[in-house]
Amino acid sequence: MHDSAPAPDAPEPEIELRQVTLADVAARAATIAECEATLSDHDLSLGAERGVAGVEQRFALACERLGLDELERAILAAVALREVSPELGAALGRLAPPAPGGAATPRAAARLLAGDGVSVADVLVALGPHDRLRGLGAVRSAPPPDGIALADRPIVLADRLAGVLLGAVIDDPARGGRLRRVAPTPLPFGRERALERIAGLLGPAPAARPPLAVHGPDAALAIACATGRGLVCVACADLADAELAQDAVLAAALEDRVLVVDRLGVLQAAERAMLPDRLARVPGAVLCLEGADELPALEHVPVVAVAVGMPTRSERAAIWSAALGGLEVDPQISAAHRLGLERIADGAWLAGAEASAAGRPQVSRADVEQGARAASISSLGDLALAMAPDIGWEDLVLPERPLALLRSLTAFLRHRDLVLDEWGFGRRSGRAQGLVAMFAGDSGTGKTLAARVLAAELGLELFRIDLATVVSKWLGETEKNLDRVFAAAQGANAVLFFDEADAVFGRRSDVQDSHDRYANLQTAYLLQRMERHDGPVLLATNMRGNVDDAFLRRMDAVVEFPFPTAEFRLRLWELLLPPEAPRGDDVDLSFLAERFELSGGGIRNAAIAAAVLAASDGVSIGMEQLVRGVAMEYAKHGRLTLAADFERFHDLVRSGGTP
Repeated sequence: MHDSAPAPDAPEPEIELRQVTLADVAARAATIAECEATLSDHDLSLGAERGVAGVEQRFALACERLGLDELERAILAAVALREVSPELGAALGRLAPPAPGGAATPRAAARLLAGDGVSVADVLVALGPHDRLRGLGAVRSAPPPDGIALADRPIVLADRLAGVLLGAVIDDPARGGRLRRVAPTPLPFGRERALERIAGLLGPAPAARPPLAVHGPDAALAIACATGRGLVCVACADLADAELAQDAVLAAALEDRVLVVDRLGVLQAAERAMLPDRLARVPGAVLCLEGADELPALEHVPVVAVAVGMPTRSERAAIWSAALGGLEVDPQISAAHRLGLERIADGAWLAGAEASAAGRPQVSRADVEQGARAASISSLGDLALAMAPDIGWEDLVLPERPLALLRSLTAFLRHRDLVLDEWGFGRRSGRAQGLVAMFAGDSGTGKTLAARVLAAELGLELFRIDLATVVSKWLGETEKNLDRVFAAAQGANAVLFFDEADAVFGRRSDVQDSHDRYANLQTAYLLQRMERHDGPVLLATNMRGNVDDAFLRRMDAVVEFPFPTAEFRLRLWELLLPPEAPRGDDVDLSFLAERFELSGGGIRNAAIAAAVLAASDGVSIGMEQLVRGVAMEYAKHGRLTLAADFERFHDLVRSGGTP
């Protein structure tokens, strides 16, 4: 044994740089260090007892996956000696000043491998930060102690690669959840044109193209299906961690996966400017975006963009059927629920779980409907309120004209795939396949009720957003709030119901100052954002006269909700007094409808107030309670209880008791 490096003129057997093996490098290291350490059969079969290939096979596969040339293979073998055999790692350390922990150093690797046309400089160049070994993160520079020469600083094998050679997952493959794996789906993906384009752009020479940005529902699955390979996904913000970026590159190479960078939509302006530098850490990575709305995040990066559209109605039906084991799904479900493949798979799983919980061997239509709705739900945070779409057309009391218009809206949303996609009208419309409608009418005339009916008819979730809470006086805050709403609703298959629309869509003012200009910009932004949304958007206003006509012309439909006449007030009273409620013999609904001009909301409030009074008195609901309920509703709105209206009940409501 010797404690120092051999003399320069000592005879050293050379390695033939053709299919270099670990054993070749180990033998040379032992000879030069003049020690008896060897790479035993046991060392070379680590993990073989569990049916895992031996070290040499895993080493050869790793070199192939990493695309290493013979010199790079030899350097990798030298650095790997410490992981495979501590004795050989120590032997390598004898070739140069020892590094902490017996790690290899550039100088030791160069002395080991020099010869046969390979110079010390060749080895040092191959260990450069931008060359393949370190560029892929296979070999890392460990933090050097103070005062150590550059060539004597330790270089170590990446944990992930060490685990591959040992045949054991010792490190954390997910890096605390920051590296995510996506496998190709067994379900029929459809959208063949998008897949063909992605496959062509990710062909033999991906380095010769600008970054590829795939956007739309199921964008990640589209990349996996187009390439036939799994994905390693990393959030763009996490690329600020250089070590994690190296782990992502190395994991993708070793596992033969496509490296994908996603979650670009959350980047702030300052982070967008740094995006080119961050992407340089993951060369060849594919960018994955949830939708075209995230493309502005790439303003500093030249990209080739490929859109992955929503699956067509027939494609959705095929996905549902495959996900449910061949079960045919009601066409209305796949037509109404415009879900991507991932959400359909979730919905099918939920439908199966629902059937299993109920002890049914077969999934029913109701199970599938429930699964589809559950898969559609998206949390809109503090800007939205989920509303129960649990009522039907029989609960909506309106004249024929607005009722027919509402039915036409549901017909459009149910058949838009057929008309716009299969019949070709969508190619000529030049806008998203959503729908924007305004409901205009006095408070209580049924606007919110109509939104609930429309959502229930389509089997969709309903979210109410109060525009008065979204609009902010602070520059840019309104746009941020709206982006949050639409980003959360994207693909959620929900009806968005914006209340108090006149808070934004009021008549545009002349531009007197920056505030006027900004208010007009807010309105224009909301219009554009709604028109790009692919789902139904409903806006409600109590004051149509305050809404600019130019905005009304941009709507797909404007539904007027008139104040109910006596005929419709009678129907509302009949509807809003449930048959289960005890009703006195003296109840005269015709009198209530004729005498009291209340909206549907006012009648509902008066009926509930009357029921509470009756329950408190322990009696059935009679005219005494009903007229007192009406008087309470009048008082709430500052209206006078005139004798001409209340007739014989006037003294009753004035005294608050029985005449």
